[in-house]
Amino acid sequence: MEEAEDAGQEVEDMNPSPSDLGELAKFKEYVLATYFACANAYADTCLDKLVEKKMHEVEEYHMAEGAQVSGRDSLCSCYQNLMETNATNQMNTIEMSKLKKCCNASYAMIVTQENSPVGHVFRYDGQRRKQIVTESLYKLFPMSSPFQKPIRSCAVVGNAGILKNSFCGAEIDQADFVFRMNLPPVNVTDDIGSKTDLVSVNPSILTDKFGHLREKRKPFINMMRAYGSALVLLPAFSLLMSTDVSLRAIYTIKDFDVSSRVVFINPQYMGSLTLYWKNMKLKFNRISSGLLMVSAALEICEKVTLYDFWPFSQGLNGYLIPRQYYKKVPPKGGFNPMADEFYRYVQMHSQGALQLNLGAC
Repeated sequence: MEEAEDAGQEVEDMNPSPSDLGELAKFKEYVLATYFACANAYADTCLDKLVEKKMHEVEEYHMAEGAQVSGRDSLCSCYQNLMETNATNQMNTIEMSKLKKCCNASYAMIVTQENSPVGHVFRYDGQRRKQIVTESLYKLFPMSSPFQKPIRSCAVVGNAGILKNSFCGAEIDQADFVFRMNLPPVNVTDDIGSKTDLVSVNPSILTDKFGHLREKRKPFINMMRAYGSALVLLPAFSLLMSTDVSLRAIYTIKDFDVSSRVVFINPQYMGSLTLYWKNMKLKFNRISSGLLMVSAALEICEKVTLYDFWPFSQGLNGYLIPRQYYKKVPPKGGFNPMADEFYRYVQMHSQGALQLNLGAC
């Protein structure tokens, strides 16, 4: 489905078309709707089986493609009947300790003067390139990590569009720390809140939307002011093309005396995190902003709640949802590669490692 900003159609008024979704995507959406409706203690085991495409189990319990939500009671029984031990499947304290041991987000996620002294060599995580920390570069780094002490509660807010009319804004703003991704506008405060403590930025946004920060610095600054004193997280040492524009972001914010603070992702942390999730059998080319924020929150925060994480074109109510909450752009058809990442969050939800919010607050 092509983007249709000017089509004049409200997304919620569009009828879902089966041709817009691949068979697997439709199947997974139905499984998720059932999963959250049942809220069954054994659901994670059944979900694993379904995600692995063991379609014969679906047929055994008559969960055909056209099954209706009214059959959820029998499907909850299905979950119980398929129960197996989940002792080896839990992301328990042992797995969390492995994440901290491997990656250590509280110390290593952000480049600091403490972990990157003068003479330190950055090895870019996105290409074969090195950068030596010079005296002038060193002075741009914060002295130490802002995450030295545990944070009680964190909200990680995506941009998927499922929060529309959720009225989750007040709940999000009550979190002690709020993560956001890729400079979303915070103008729908009833649904997505207004508080931001850290926002990640894809450098392509700075190049495409703000003219490499050579020509459109004021619009960038106006957006930064909406974030207050938030940390602005940039992958300056991921790709060579990212370095210059990331440095310009620091200089621009200083020139306009904005309270936001630019910090850089440590490429060593990114390398460790990539290896961790690949060892956990998660498939991806590069770590997404969402996975980066969730991983950091799992280490740094005592309680983590995810909002607006949803990779499918239909919500649990069957309506099409936009690609981002701030755009009236219909979703693309077919299977979203981010779905595998989302299913890992579903497993973590069922195991108590985090809370996944998919509805009204």
